[in-house]
Amino acid sequence: MIAADSPFSALGNTRDTGEVEAQVAGIVGAFAPGHDLTRIAAAFGLLDRAFDGGLPGYQKLKTLYHNRSHTNEVVLCTARMLHGLHLAGQGLDADHIDAALIGALMHDIGYLMRDEEASGTGAQFTDSHVLRGVEFARAHLVDLPPAVLDSTVKVILLTDHRKHPGWVKFDTLQQQRAAYATATADLIGQMANREYLERVLLLYFEFEEAQLGGFADIHDLLEKTTAFYRMTKGRLDQDLHGLATHLMQHFSQQVGAERNFYQESIDRNLDYLERVVRMERRHRLESLKRGGVVEQVLAMKGRD
Repeated sequence: MIAADSPFSALGNTRDTGEVEAQVAGIVGAFAPGHDLTRIAAAFGLLDRAFDGGLPGYQKLKTLYHNRSHTNEVVLCTARMLHGLHLAGQGLDADHIDAALIGALMHDIGYLMRDEEASGTGAQFTDSHVLRGVEFARAHLVDLPPAVLDSTVKVILLTDHRKHPGWVKFDTLQQQRAAYATATADLIGQMANREYLERVLLLYFEFEEAQLGGFADIHDLLEKTTAFYRMTKGRLDQDLHGLATHLMQHFSQQVGAERNFYQESIDRNLDYLERVVRMERRHRLESLKRGGVVEQVLAMKGRD
């Protein structure tokens, strides 16, 4: 049982990829006993090599916000989403379980820079990273059956949250559910992270490099984050059919608590954000102490 005052602890350690992979395997085993994890394990391995700079033709991952921890939180949340959907009578077959989870692993691979792309961190590809990710998937997931690869590509495409889900044409309801589950996990996984408010500061630098967002400085982005959440909540509840509610069923079975720890963690982050933005700007960063992010930000840009 998770302590009532610690929703963050229920979400796990997403810095440790090995732990995340083990948790994903355990969750899948709980609702799909005997599921062959070979494809998922291969995707974890491919991502390790790619992000660490071990894939020929590519540099190691350099983006500050869209890092391995973010990918880990998305794939872990996706596994929990699939479990919740299963408990709600909307479970996926083996191929679509694989497509959802492999798509989660690959959804931000488009930030990875090729060897010939000499400058930047990869954040300059914010606008095109989803299509770059699809290109990567088609080139490097060649061992997947064609139908599974096609479903994986559609999962990746749906994580372009600037577009209405209707832009992706699904062949089956299973394919759609796989993509909606992963797209939901992409949004709530990051906002529920214990260090989300600190990491928003790193997101500012990605937006700046991509020349997007029009934020005056890191404080401007902090002040607009609550409005961003309200917009995101609309996408989750309407465009993505409110699938996040099924996380409560997952946690009810896994830890015996009928709670959505993701939503509780998001609410805590937003409550704390409201306190932070009421402060004078010169005191705000002193209140964002997790993960050593503020020190990294100050070293990069100085105090605003």
